[in-house]
Amino acid sequence: MFNKKILCLLFLMFTSIFAFSSCKANTLLLLNWGEYINEDLLDKFEDEYGVSVQMSIADSNELFYSKVMSGTTVYDLVIPSDYMIEKMVLKDVIQKIDFSKLENYDSTALTPGVKTILDSLSPQNGKDPKDYTVPYFWGTFGIIYNKQKAGLEDAISNPDTAVYNYFNPSTLPSNTRIGMYDTPRFVYGAALQSLGLSPNELFNAQNNYLNITRDVIKNSKIYEWGFDTLKYNIVNNNLDLAYTWTGDMLDMLYMQLDEGKTLDEMTFDIVIPSNPIAFMDAFVIPTKARNVDLAHKFIDFFLDPVNAYENASTVGYCTPVLKTYNWIINPLKAEEDGIIESYVDDKEWLDNWAYANNKYYPLNSAVSPFTGIALSNFDQSVIDKINQMINQVKAS
Repeated sequence: MFNKKILCLLFLMFTSIFAFSSCKANTLLLLNWGEYINEDLLDKFEDEYGVSVQMSIADSNELFYSKVMSGTTVYDLVIPSDYMIEKMVLKDVIQKIDFSKLENYDSTALTPGVKTILDSLSPQNGKDPKDYTVPYFWGTFGIIYNKQKAGLEDAISNPDTAVYNYFNPSTLPSNTRIGMYDTPRFVYGAALQSLGLSPNELFNAQNNYLNITRDVIKNSKIYEWGFDTLKYNIVNNNLDLAYTWTGDMLDMLYMQLDEGKTLDEMTFDIVIPSNPIAFMDAFVIPTKARNVDLAHKFIDFFLDPVNAYENASTVGYCTPVLKTYNWIINPLKAEEDGIIESYVDDKEWLDNWAYANNKYYPLNSAVSPFTGIALSNFDQSVIDKINQMINQVKAS
């Protein structure tokens, strides 16, 4: 007769395997940047679909890539930037988006800046990155400056000369403490722009761009290489300049507004260079993702204009959803459409939010239309040489 203990053990094993499989099927593994999502919306998504979202954090595109490639964790959804998306398409590590599953996606109803960046993505072995990509946020790189540093605002606030001056200490007040976003691909592109060149220029036998940019970066005397630390050190008067995301400045602006400060009391601001380096962070689904349908639901959830509005309220970057952007810059319209209960109740905050988006993401400006340049993917051999060059500068 069959042993009851064995039967019981088999039953427990079966139920454990079933429970584990069910858990995996109802859990979305998300790889995201830090401070880059409204966590109340994560709770809302979990409640609406009866699932769990486990979010991991990376602080550079290169780390996103290495995490996906390692396979240690099989992510269902990742949010890299434009040039890394090109690389992921090239290396076949992400799959096409099934746009038929996205009720809220409309390529004709995106903000002009993100449309420009999408259109700039280069085909990879005949594959169009737009087929693999759904925009999440977009923005520009700018130079955050400390208004408490005497003479610095006058030296840096001209968009036409800001990048050149940033890399040339002789144009700045003495002892200006300079911070740089610590990703070699960006640093190389920024140094090229200071020379009046495209950030996507390659060095080769016909030019000497690698050595030239090395000299530019070395002569700039970078005081701090960092990521989120840069914006905090500017605000805390521990740094004077930081070449990083525009959204970093807006994060700090919104934080200080929440603490009761007024725009006139801000001790920092940002200059966005003429024809700035721009970026688009976007949802992509890894080839090995287990929960592809759930990943599509998550993407569609965050494309919903109302959810996009709530998400943008806590993230200092520009929404790709044009309808949402128009609510942000026109609070009365948001009230009229029922997105906010009362414009009067939160008038100061809503007006400041509208001001920031109008000033730093002026999408409807006929005088100054969006002209930013997204970084392109370089071959790994080129990236390796840039990384080596930047490490040499840091060590010198």
